[in-house]
Amino acid sequence: MSTLTSVDAEPKFTFEGINYRLFIEGRGFDFRKLSIDSSGSAILKLDDLEDRLYSLLDFEEPRVIYVVSRTGSEDLILQGCRIKSIIGNECSLSYQVSSRLMSGLI
Repeated sequence: MSTLTSVDAEPKFTFEGINYRLFIEGRGFDFRKLSIDSSGSAILKLDDLEDRLYSLLDFEEPRVIYVVSRTGSEDLILQGCRIKSIIGNECSLSYQVSSRLMSGLI
């Protein structure tokens, strides 16, 4: 296991929704793309503006997001996720930098 510690703001990891799902509080969500940088920010692109994901992920209450491959292995855990902004189908998130990387990404 490793942690995200680099100081650059370039996307550190990118997950395509065709190969991954997001899980919040045990509920799975489809998405188009998730780009994560090492400075505590992420961009989540969704297919639908009315996505039910917004009912669990909001601006105030921090959540834990699990990025899971469609083959069933956990690949990333983002802790303390909050929405920073929503523009169209793109959602800007913040997370705690201490998020853990799971096996398969390193």
